[in-house]
Amino acid sequence: MSLVKTPFFIILSIILFCTGAIAGDDIANASKSTQWVEDAKKCGLSPANIDLLNTKRILISDETYRQIFSAYLSGERPLFITSDSLLNAYHVLYEESILRLENVYAGRLPGILKLVLNNIHDTDRHLKGNPALVSAAKQRAMLTMGVALKLIDDTFQFDDTKLNTILSEEVERIIAAKAVYLPEWLAKPDTSFVALDYSRYKPRGFYLRSERLKRHFRAVSWLQSIPFRIGNDVEFLSALMLGSSVDRIQFEKYSENVDFENFFSAYSFAIGAGDNWDLMKAAIHSQAVLQMDLAGNDLQEKRAWLEKIAEGYNEEPMIDDQIKFAPDNPANGTQPQFRIISPYRTPSAILFQRTTDPQHFNRSYPTGLEVAASLGSTFARQNLGESGKEDLLKVIDSSMTYFECQRDKIRHHFGSDCQSLYLQYLKVLKALLDKPEPDMPDFMKTKAWEAKNCNTALSGWAQLRHTWVLHAKQNTLSLFGRQIPVGFVEPEPEFFSRMADLVSTTRLFFNYVGAFNPDYGYVIHALESLKGFLADLKDESNGQLIFSKLHKLSSDEMVSRALLSALLNISRTKAASGLEGNFREQMQWIDAVIEDIKKGAIDKHPDLIEVVKEEDIDLKELWEQFEIVSRRLEAIAHKQLRTADLNTDETAFIRSYGKIIATIMLYSGNSYNSPRDDSPRIVDICSDPQTGTYLHVGIARPRKLYVLYPWKGETVLCEGAVMPYIEFVAAERLTDDSWKERLDSGNMPLVPKWLSPVISEGGLKSGLKRKKKSK
Repeated sequence: MSLVKTPFFIILSIILFCTGAIAGDDIANASKSTQWVEDAKKCGLSPANIDLLNTKRILISDETYRQIFSAYLSGERPLFITSDSLLNAYHVLYEESILRLENVYAGRLPGILKLVLNNIHDTDRHLKGNPALVSAAKQRAMLTMGVALKLIDDTFQFDDTKLNTILSEEVERIIAAKAVYLPEWLAKPDTSFVALDYSRYKPRGFYLRSERLKRHFRAVSWLQSIPFRIGNDVEFLSALMLGSSVDRIQFEKYSENVDFENFFSAYSFAIGAGDNWDLMKAAIHSQAVLQMDLAGNDLQEKRAWLEKIAEGYNEEPMIDDQIKFAPDNPANGTQPQFRIISPYRTPSAILFQRTTDPQHFNRSYPTGLEVAASLGSTFARQNLGESGKEDLLKVIDSSMTYFECQRDKIRHHFGSDCQSLYLQYLKVLKALLDKPEPDMPDFMKTKAWEAKNCNTALSGWAQLRHTWVLHAKQNTLSLFGRQIPVGFVEPEPEFFSRMADLVSTTRLFFNYVGAFNPDYGYVIHALESLKGFLADLKDESNGQLIFSKLHKLSSDEMVSRALLSALLNISRTKAASGLEGNFREQMQWIDAVIEDIKKGAIDKHPDLIEVVKEEDIDLKELWEQFEIVSRRLEAIAHKQLRTADLNTDETAFIRSYGKIIATIMLYSGNSYNSPRDDSPRIVDICSDPQTGTYLHVGIARPRKLYVLYPWKGETVLCEGAVMPYIEFVAAERLTDDSWKERLDSGNMPLVPKWLSPVISEGGLKSGLKRKKKSK
């Protein structure tokens, strides 16, 4: 098909405008400039897409990238720096920082479990009456903690053969992650607890990057999921016994868990409040010594006291994550309960709990548009398009307070006016959904641009939920040649300002919790891998074979080959004897170093510290650089709104934006030229046990965005990129890898209908592809 001639194209535009074919928010091509049409042809855009671009002024094409920064590397055409690119960079750096913390906490959890299990045996010495209740409560406590420990350490065993059989069966079900089942030892089914959905224990997200993190995911998810309801005598007493086993003096003396309380509230500033009482709360309510007459009213009085506390301080859980029946009386929908580790409540989960309440709504799943509407998007409200929409909007309006920052004086040392980073992040997204400023270009005052911003906000929200796939509580439903700039910044200065504030707060938080410290837990993993490598290699003398095995090890174990090589060289310097003795002494050195790291005596190995410094990514420096980038984008956005020319430094900054953002996204040197194909993200946020399905939200690969930007009488065709938001129901919980496989198989779900007006002809397809440009 040949492209239309420019004169005919202009005539066609005039005809369409005069006949009303252009929708109310579409913009006629009032500019006398037609050069952009020729530029669009050179980009390979079809006549239909050129027409769409002319009327909407923006177009999301099906041209894909492996990483979003790739869209800003060529400089063939003026750039358009999108809010999507900054949000995506934030999430890459954010997840890497959380990953480092999770490696630390993965090392602390086994010690906590062992200490509680050691102390649980003496918690019944002051309990009188009803020995059967005591025995059942103790067994429940031991098995809950024991299963978590065995998920981490295969060698863990009880002295009791019967308990070990239960341990093995439970661990097998958790690893399989398929059953919907309620073990007899755990509880008898009732309306508020029908079964466990074992698929929730399937490791997802960045937890698939190492075996250690997979085990940590299963263990934490298990401890988050087992309820200790205060209305159930066995569960309530079991929680009190677990709380009584937490001896603060012993915990503080335990060398690997000095910050044991921080373990249970580590992410309270990052996400928000826990939705259940946790082990630390049980310790407070049970007191150091548990004294009760179970034949009398002691347990009932304790229960009444806690119910009063829960009601007085609004501490009842707000989100259902168990398979249960809807209560006849909505007031009885939730009851106070303990979890060993409490999952955190998020605003969207609270909202979805209300918008899927079967007492008021008959709907299968919520939708991300509810989140956008809660953040202030008029576009999202208009596109909800459901029966009972008025009632739904009333619930959304009444839930908006959960999406708003409330000043918390305790948090001032992080420099934020929000209780959590999560809320501060949502505040950043709100800047995209607010009413446009009067001096913004006309194309940013249209429904098309509202659709683009709604997509950006929801793709950002989906990436945030992806980071917290383990810790956020999930809902379960009841049953040129012209004088023009080299590029433009999305003219949303308030967005960039809020983003800079968020980055600053995030950096202070990670610095406070120690995320910028060297990850010596990862070094232990590398040393253990090296030890196994040496054991298999001691009879080899061929250097090429050694290199190939080392390469395979680094690929299989997600360990840097550079780190393994450095550790191998250091270990060789510690062994001066013959070949057989060399391997033996190398193994002894590795064992000694691992033990020293666990004891906090890494200073004994200065050569190892230097290696880690060279290998370790300086996340603190990247966060500092990220804040500077956000501030510069804010300043440029303000200049654009005043149609002021950029200076030389600002022009150079836009030219190099792709490389700058790539560095922040962990691509050092020129590695951005060969980016990893791992940008798609997916997370399940809600489940329906009646249909055995799961609602997923996520992002596909970045797509090229075309924008017609008005500049001093010119219409400039610009290129940028967005992250397409996807929302769909699947029959299983998808991982990032299975989501990518689905995309590559040509089975990509359709983008939301509300986004289709700005999608190129033919829609968005699966797979990775670049369009051929017309010559």
